[in-house]
Amino acid sequence: MYIFSLLALSVFAESCTGQNERKIGTPTLIVEAESYISNSGNIDIVNEKKNLASVQTKDVDSWLCYKINVPATGRYTIRLYAKNASEKQAVCWIEDYIDNKDGRIYNLTGNMIIGGESSHDHGFVQKEGVLLAASPHYIKLHIEKGAVLFDKMTFTRSTENNSAPFAGSKTDEKEWQLVWSDEFKESGLPDSTKWIYDTEGNSANWGNNEAQCYTVGRKENARVENGGLAITAIREDLEGKKYSSARLITKAVWQYGRIEVRAKLPNGRGTWPAIWMMPGGWSFKDGHWPDVGEIDILEHVGHDLNVIHASAHSRDYQWQRGNQKTAIVTVPDATENFHNYILEWSAEIIKISVDDNCYFTYKNEGLGETKWPYNKPFYLILNVAIGGAWGNAKGIDDAAFPQTMYVDYVRIYQKK
Repeated sequence: MYIFSLLALSVFAESCTGQNERKIGTPTLIVEAESYISNSGNIDIVNEKKNLASVQTKDVDSWLCYKINVPATGRYTIRLYAKNASEKQAVCWIEDYIDNKDGRIYNLTGNMIIGGESSHDHGFVQKEGVLLAASPHYIKLHIEKGAVLFDKMTFTRSTENNSAPFAGSKTDEKEWQLVWSDEFKESGLPDSTKWIYDTEGNSANWGNNEAQCYTVGRKENARVENGGLAITAIREDLEGKKYSSARLITKAVWQYGRIEVRAKLPNGRGTWPAIWMMPGGWSFKDGHWPDVGEIDILEHVGHDLNVIHASAHSRDYQWQRGNQKTAIVTVPDATENFHNYILEWSAEIIKISVDDNCYFTYKNEGLGETKWPYNKPFYLILNVAIGGAWGNAKGIDDAAFPQTMYVDYVRIYQKK
């Protein structure tokens, strides 16, 4: 039951003509939530107008709840209009209690600091590039540590994206801190400060008799557009192969953490997209696989649509022996909508989830490197392979190409 009914919601869009809408010069959609409908009780109403109540939080943990109706799916900039009301900096974050079937909660922003230069100079703080679906959203604004005089929040759509059903993930900012990310905001080739093109295994068919040639710096195969990364496999003759594609690896490496990739998968028979990790410093030509270790956050083959595989390979546990540590889960719309593919990894355990639904767990047995070669830094790999020992099990449908894996973001968290 909501305590207050002070909600004032305005929507502005070039193509809309409703009662609370007006035309503006650019096709920008702005959703403005001006008043709250529920709170933690640690709130004082400071200035109540006809449709607006400015509120001041006390110097304790508190929250405000809003309902907003997002009229169009897209990537939104969230802006908080607020100023510090105490000597302490306040830490804020926004959660989205979206109306979905599993009732998950999504942290949209991570920590936003009220107070300090950014807030005093501009009168607001903001988080760019959050994906929101067209639907009602219950937004909870959390405030910790410092008191805040809070006026309103706005959601401004910067990019249309009609494929994303929801945004964010259930990442507890009190437990995890973001240490690396790519939100894919700048159109063009992937960011060369973050990604490397991996082509070393082309001549050897990558050890799996794969049919693609991975390319370098070719927008047809890897590009950033519409706020996301597209890795596209194309049917074409290139360097003796019948298909081209891309395989990207991160320049950075991490030992342990929460690795989160939000992606939509290709659906063509013969495709073999993967989100996975290998040890830092290792390359295909080094060999010694699988002794060095491999963590597969996601594998999917086009002849078995929407069945997602997670695995861990080592010298003693590997697919060639049929005893790799592995599990599967069916995600009915994995090739139609974006989902979050998540690894949580420590010295004791590997857990892999889809949308915070953990379906694979592998605990360190304490029996040495041949079974647990995961106590060292790993890098992340994104690729779309074609054919190969697994992808070609039921042939390749040439008529289905081109085929693309879309990645909304990559975020790496580590324990605080």
